[in-house]
Amino acid sequence: MIPKTLKISRSGLKLFLECPRCFWLDLHHRIKRPPGYPYTLSAAVDYLVKQEFDQYRVKGELPPVFAREGLDARLYAGPELIEWRNNFKGISFYDEDLNAIIYGAVDDILQFNDGLLAVVDYKSSGSKEITIYDDYQKQMEVYNYILNRMGRETKDFAYFVFYVVQKDGGGFKNMLPFREELRTVKIDPSWVGPAFESAVELAHSEEPPLHADDCEHCHYVDMASRFQIDQDLDM
Repeated sequence: MIPKTLKISRSGLKLFLECPRCFWLDLHHRIKRPPGYPYTLSAAVDYLVKQEFDQYRVKGELPPVFAREGLDARLYAGPELIEWRNNFKGISFYDEDLNAIIYGAVDDILQFNDGLLAVVDYKSSGSKEITIYDDYQKQMEVYNYILNRMGRETKDFAYFVFYVVQKDGGGFKNMLPFREELRTVKIDPSWVGPAFESAVELAHSEEPPLHADDCEHCHYVDMASRFQIDQDLDM
């Protein structure tokens, strides 16, 4: 049963873009994709970075990773930040025409001296080279779309702060060293509104879209539905 007011998270919109059928099955029948590996180490890094950045926020200073760039900005210190970071609330926009909400939780935000905001996201990686995947780009564009619809003006760029594991230390030694690197990405959130509208339209459809040939999850559901499981099968 689709709720009267539909709520679509940033990850929900990602699912719609990846496979509309998986999106529809999730909403209508709670058939979810198998969960991936829990990113407990990444979550721990995020938690520690937030603690560290919050100390600079209280002092009204930029963390060194930003200060080195000579930015005319500061860490956003509005009372809304606590809610904006909350995974169950986050930043959100209610579209009256669609009767739907799009939302997502940000890691951090910079506020420039001209009043404009720039979204900041923390990423941790064990790879040697830093890669900004398409999903990372879309993530930032969704956040900026929401902030804009909330009446907040944003820059046309966003920041990733990467924490890359350094593997040249000669051993673990009960310590995991990271290299901190800043990446700036140009953003264009113009696609988000049409995608949000299309996702809401599909969500209210009584019929699922056609099987997606390139979606392994759809293929699994399709194949599994053709067979009846023998409960007495001894394996």
